[in-house]
Amino acid sequence: MKDLAAAMGKIGVTGQERIKNGPWRALLDDIASVERSGMAVSVGLRCALGMLPPLIIGVATGFVGDGVSAAVGALVVGFVSFEGRYRSTLRNMLLASIGVTISAFVGAIAAPHLFLLLIVLAIWGLLGGLGGAFGPGMSMAAMQAVEVLVVFSALGMGVESSIVQALWVLGGALFQIVLLLLTWPTRRLDGEMASVGEVYRRLANYARSTPRTAPPADQLIAGADWLGDPNPLGDPSAIVALKELFQLAQDIRLSLSALVFESRGDGDESQWALEFLRQAASLLGAIGDQLSSSTSLRAKMHLWSRRRRRLLLTSIELRVPDADESKPILGLISRQLQRALDLVSEVGDLGSHVVLPGLSRGHGSLDETVRRRLRGLRKVLASDSELLFHAGRLVLVLVVGTYLAHAFALPNGYWVPMTAAVVLQGDFSGTVQRGLARLGGTLIGAVAVTELAALVVPSHGILIMVIVLLTWGTYATYRANYFLYSIFLTSDVVAMFAMIGSPVGKTAEERAVATALGGVVAIAVFLLWPTWRRRLLPGALASMVRTQGAYAAEVLRAFDVTFADQSGALNVEELRVRSVGARSSRQLAATLLEGMSTEPGTQERAVTTAGAILSQVNFCALLALALNAELLHEHQFFTGMVELGDAVEALSSYQADRLASFGLMSDPEEMGQQPSIPSDLVASTELYRQILELVSSFQELDALIEQYGSVVLTM
Repeated sequence: MKDLAAAMGKIGVTGQERIKNGPWRALLDDIASVERSGMAVSVGLRCALGMLPPLIIGVATGFVGDGVSAAVGALVVGFVSFEGRYRSTLRNMLLASIGVTISAFVGAIAAPHLFLLLIVLAIWGLLGGLGGAFGPGMSMAAMQAVEVLVVFSALGMGVESSIVQALWVLGGALFQIVLLLLTWPTRRLDGEMASVGEVYRRLANYARSTPRTAPPADQLIAGADWLGDPNPLGDPSAIVALKELFQLAQDIRLSLSALVFESRGDGDESQWALEFLRQAASLLGAIGDQLSSSTSLRAKMHLWSRRRRRLLLTSIELRVPDADESKPILGLISRQLQRALDLVSEVGDLGSHVVLPGLSRGHGSLDETVRRRLRGLRKVLASDSELLFHAGRLVLVLVVGTYLAHAFALPNGYWVPMTAAVVLQGDFSGTVQRGLARLGGTLIGAVAVTELAALVVPSHGILIMVIVLLTWGTYATYRANYFLYSIFLTSDVVAMFAMIGSPVGKTAEERAVATALGGVVAIAVFLLWPTWRRRLLPGALASMVRTQGAYAAEVLRAFDVTFADQSGALNVEELRVRSVGARSSRQLAATLLEGMSTEPGTQERAVTTAGAILSQVNFCALLALALNAELLHEHQFFTGMVELGDAVEALSSYQADRLASFGLMSDPEEMGQQPSIPSDLVASTELYRQILELVSSFQELDALIEQYGSVVLTM
């Protein structure tokens, strides 16, 4: 079988290395690694400043404990600002503010009554777990409400005192929102420009890497995230230009795929494509660097002169043969690059403007958003969903952790359920990794603050400064390294307890014990009710094959002669929707494949064969994208393409059903006969031979699926 050995080794090699090194070694490597791009220095500083007024007001008025409560509100809502961009972030922070206020009140009221507290925790845990159905921002807001409920369940107050504490929490949360809004005029469109610039830089990296498969599935995610929720104060014309740049990046992605396909040959025939890939990579990298530059907006746009653009274009035009009928892709991508350069200049002229009336522009009504979210929730509740399982596990860790803390009469025992809730993840490796990182970070942070407190007796003023600095470190490392984040967070919490007179050494020791117990509870609950990635992978592979087949079939149908005389008959938007679905499904399968490599009991052969399927589908994606690029300019038409597309879609559905059957451990022979491909096809042109290679690539999946089934059914 063609390229079978290569397919078996490409995607699965990382997972194989992780298995050979051992799952624990891989987990420790993940704990030690620092994601530099995840460092949030400036955002962390803004969130940390939200802690300052509540603490100062608390000390100045003599209500230090109330000031710390307000600081807790600011702390937890600050984490929500990491999800979303502008309107979505504001919405999530407002919802989180309401959630943590209610949680503070309910937690303080229910604290003296264990049975009532366990019921409340179960309800909050279920809602917190299902928050993931509404997106990352809502999930974060829901989890912050759960954590605040757990924290205030240690207080046990009357109704009046509980209301006062809840209002202090609300005040701190609202101040954090005010700080967020104050940053909007200063940010202009820097984030949007940088995200689009990153898309072009990734396209450049793909073009210069001599690729053989489709562009990575995650290349366009960042840009879509930012441009889906742009700065309301940004210049509308600049936002439109950035969105066109992003849309153009998707078309350039198609054109690069066509060039990669052309470069796969041997000899001189492929040299022109390789040369153009290198030159296109240089220009794409320049565009990406220009948009992603960390210098001020005006300074970096002054650098982008028309003279430099002309020089870059001339360097390409001098070294690349003129586009002719045999190489139409050259003319297409040249026009795309020229348009990208024009748009970059347009963004530079407009991107520094702040337009206050833009705040009133909306992106869909609230009713539409609510209905869409509720449909997503109903879909989750109606299926055997991993998210539903995770919500059930979250309920268990909260209830079991709280019960154990009360049963052993642990001082500050609420740390047990809180640690268990934040450590618990949807997969085994993530739960263990967080548990180890949380325990190690807690021990180091507790010891560090204890030793520091033994050397000096800090005043309230010094403690406020220390808390702000530790909070900044907590936010800055939140997405970069969970181990460092745990060190800063532990130190921060112990310092806040020192503000209200709690003995630092005692608090640190109690937190370390409770953290260890909470981590054990989280891991034990996951092992008792696991969701193994290797069980989810067959379904993800099936979805990947099905969606990729549907996209390829839609592309094939567009080449049929029935569309030749129909002006505007090509449904470009439908192709894009199907392309996005195929891209997302490949990304999910790759993520699950990577996750299962660190699970205990995973076989190396399973990783290898699943990786081979993913690699083969990536190759199918390359061919489909290359053919899609042909549709962007005048192309040839053929007879029988509708029938061929239908056959490919039927074949991919058959293969997907076989893969899904492995997840259910059923007999794949019950799937019936494999759909046939029309045999009376003649490869009369280069384009038609590419079409036949696409069809052949889908047929080659069968042998890989057969090998995968022989492994999975014996596990």
